[in-house]
Amino acid sequence: MIQRKVWIIALFCALVLPIVLPYLTPYESNPSLIEPARAQAAWGCLWVVTIAWLFFQAARFGDDTARSGLGGYFLSSGVSGLSQMMQIWLACLSFLLPLVLVTLAVCFIGAMPSDSAQAQMWVATNLQYAALFLLVVTPLMMVAVSVGSRFGSTVGYLIPLCMSIYGMYGVGYLAMMTDAQSNLLLDWLYVVSPHYHLADLTPRLVFKHGSMLGSEFLQLVIYFAGIKIVLAMLSTLTFQPKAAT
Repeated sequence: MIQRKVWIIALFCALVLPIVLPYLTPYESNPSLIEPARAQAAWGCLWVVTIAWLFFQAARFGDDTARSGLGGYFLSSGVSGLSQMMQIWLACLSFLLPLVLVTLAVCFIGAMPSDSAQAQMWVATNLQYAALFLLVVTPLMMVAVSVGSRFGSTVGYLIPLCMSIYGMYGVGYLAMMTDAQSNLLLDWLYVVSPHYHLADLTPRLVFKHGSMLGSEFLQLVIYFAGIKIVLAMLSTLTFQPKAAT
């Protein structure tokens, strides 16, 4: 990932685009909207970079490890499949965490409210957003690694991609369908679906609704931690360190 220099594009998207994009809008009518728009662009770029780039990298690394024979070599050297999967996952995480820090820096430096009370709420909301974001995307990266090792990089990328898009947007359409008609199957599907849209705190930043209550935030942490445990278990069972012969 370092040698191919693709991380430069990811860093550009996370750092430069949130600063430039708000000025492409008709901000002259209300200059005070620049800061919320910058925060919205920062988190939006982070979501796009993670889903479009890091998920693909994780799936490709899982595929390369199995196909190249490197995973089999590590197995013969005493490195278990679980350890290999975790090391690939941590390699991708080492690129994700700096991008999250860059996003927080953009929001704290380039979009911080001047009022002290609002500034405290702004910091708390962004930190809550970062925690929920990591709880959502890190297990999906693990899914990309494990599925990529067994079924190839394309399938390994598409599954977490579809899961993230469905959890962010598809669940909302499913909720509209369940409200329109009572269907036991749709109701059950809505309950078991991953509600990743709950981790998107962009409206709170844009409209300055403030941070979530401690109890509300804790409930979301427990919910996404539960999903993370389930996905981690499934990923452990799916990961294949060497290609089937």
